[in-house]
Amino acid sequence: MSDALASLRQALGPKTGIQRVSIPLQSYPHFSRPLTTERLLNMFAEQAPKDARAQIVLSPVPGLVELYEAGSGPILAMNADHPGHLYVVSGDHFYRITFVIGSPPAPPTIEDLGYVGLSSTIYGSPTIPTIAVGENAAVVCVPPNAFTCTHDGTLNQIGGDVFEGASSVDFVDGYFVFTDPPPSARWFISRLADPLDFDALDFAHSDTVSNLTNRAVTHRGEVWLMGNGGIEVWYDAGEADFPFRRRPGGVISVPIATPAAVAIADGSVWWVGADNVVYRSAGYQAKRISTHAVERSIEDRNPETAVAFTYAQNGHTYYVVTVGTTDQRTMVYDAATELWHERSSSADGLAPYRLRSAPDVGRGLVLGLGDNWSGKIFAPRIGLSTEDGIEVMRQVQLPPIWAGTKRDFCSRVEIEMETGDAAHAPSTLRLDWSDDGSELFSLPRELNAIRTYDHRTRVFTTRLGSFRERVFRITAFGITHIYAVDADIQPGAW
Repeated sequence: MSDALASLRQALGPKTGIQRVSIPLQSYPHFSRPLTTERLLNMFAEQAPKDARAQIVLSPVPGLVELYEAGSGPILAMNADHPGHLYVVSGDHFYRITFVIGSPPAPPTIEDLGYVGLSSTIYGSPTIPTIAVGENAAVVCVPPNAFTCTHDGTLNQIGGDVFEGASSVDFVDGYFVFTDPPPSARWFISRLADPLDFDALDFAHSDTVSNLTNRAVTHRGEVWLMGNGGIEVWYDAGEADFPFRRRPGGVISVPIATPAAVAIADGSVWWVGADNVVYRSAGYQAKRISTHAVERSIEDRNPETAVAFTYAQNGHTYYVVTVGTTDQRTMVYDAATELWHERSSSADGLAPYRLRSAPDVGRGLVLGLGDNWSGKIFAPRIGLSTEDGIEVMRQVQLPPIWAGTKRDFCSRVEIEMETGDAAHAPSTLRLDWSDDGSELFSLPRELNAIRTYDHRTRVFTTRLGSFRERVFRITAFGITHIYAVDADIQPGAW
């Protein structure tokens, strides 16, 4: 055989020796484990420039630093639409946080405006607190009751012969918009700029499809009525009898699973559908953004238990959805990369993400994110590895490596990474692996990750045995950026 033919066969044959192993771009734990069980826990993928050393880097989710505290919590709703104010439902009380602009800035004033009660299930439908803020007043709806206050005044309950309760509230074009308590498709508005004044004829029905409307949100100056039969979009036509008219083509026949998972961000309305699919609006169409793995996870945990919020940081807009009651899981969609990752606020990675609420992105300055475990309001801090003092687990589970019909031998694995400063850098990484589709994992190897002078380091371990299929898993506590994983794999003879 000629040298040229031998060289060609070698080039086309299986690759051996040190080779770059694929790193996960998203969490995709498929129910068929041999297909893929890749996972990013408290880590997310970022696209690097084309001339960068690596095209993808796995970055840590920011830590959380406390800004202030409003009551005992949990934080159930937030609104920052009025400049200088943040309105918060914490537990069963309503709070107003007032900010004073100065140099240096003064601490905010936190006022407990009073008791507003707790949301409950009404006629079998889940309800949540909502807050609407206008130029002169704020309204909080804790179904079926609603309360209002001026921006420097006291809290008063809304009542009277016309107002008989509500399931949600929002604000558009000077009107406070309410939906009736379920079961109903009716919605109504206050008189212009006055949340205490109502006309008995200022109502309409969301009835293009058979519907029960339980959430009204305003988006781009229009009212989006979210229901269990579909979504209708209405606009202010300025009519004399009732000012709003249904938008032509503004009917989306995709029902929501729960009003608690509706949010506004990145020029879209976001929601979890009754079909276990996560959607965002594209014009007046529903665009699917979830993967089959995410949808399976939602289905397993019941879409009606979903709670979601949105926030933005450093060019990333996140839709954060937590699903489940006992077995809770938090999944996060990054609109910048269109990829999913997972978050957990515990050292073992089993608890869900502790944050559950935020002012909607684009609807006011984001002044903090609300805690579901207390009355604390946090800011996400890049370079911080802890969440309220808890060193959370960060884990990367790689896609499977297939050996083919024969067993391969892995003699070495190298992880190229960058750590944070000494206070938040991990001292060790843990590497373990599974040869049965991530059902059982080996005892972990402890890899020395003490940072070098320039924060970069390469850790490795040797003699990792043979396999037909292998899934590697990397676990860290601290700030860790992972650029590449390399493995020395040699084909076996059997």
